[in-house]
Amino acid sequence: MDQIVKKNSFIVGLIGALFNLALVIYVWKTEAYADVTSGIIMLLLPIPFGIAAQWWSKKSLNGYMSLKQGVLAFFLCMLVIFLIDFIVNYLIYVHVDPSAQAAAEKATESFAQKNENALASQDVFKKPVYSLGSYFTGFLSKLLIYTIPGILSALIFRKDIPQNS
Repeated sequence: MDQIVKKNSFIVGLIGALFNLALVIYVWKTEAYADVTSGIIMLLLPIPFGIAAQWWSKKSLNGYMSLKQGVLAFFLCMLVIFLIDFIVNYLIYVHVDPSAQAAAEKATESFAQKNENALASQDVFKKPVYSLGSYFTGFLSKLLIYTIPGILSALIFRKDIPQNS
């Protein structure tokens, strides 16, 4: 049963990773680092893929899926998406185009200066560190944070197999 969930989640995760990869490359090539729309899309894009992995897994399991299987489906899908995101972002900003680091920082600073929020105008945000460790920390943080909507949607999709007494 869990093999079906793993296979489906991996496939949906790869598809989601391709969409995410296209968005990362678009932001990098157009230098749209401070584009709010792209940022919101990047934040929300993985969630529908995780839900699709749960839905497909439930359908493949004849309409029955435990809470554990639902969370597993979402988590594995996010794992694939964020692992590829982690690798691609690290390679782009550290090895392929290190000059993009300065462009991203400059765009972030100009966005913060335009923002009328008092916190944005102060030096509340620290300068990012472009190292393998910081990228890995971001990968783990996103994976843990996105597990919350996965648990919530698994509660909705859950349908246990009826027990015959």
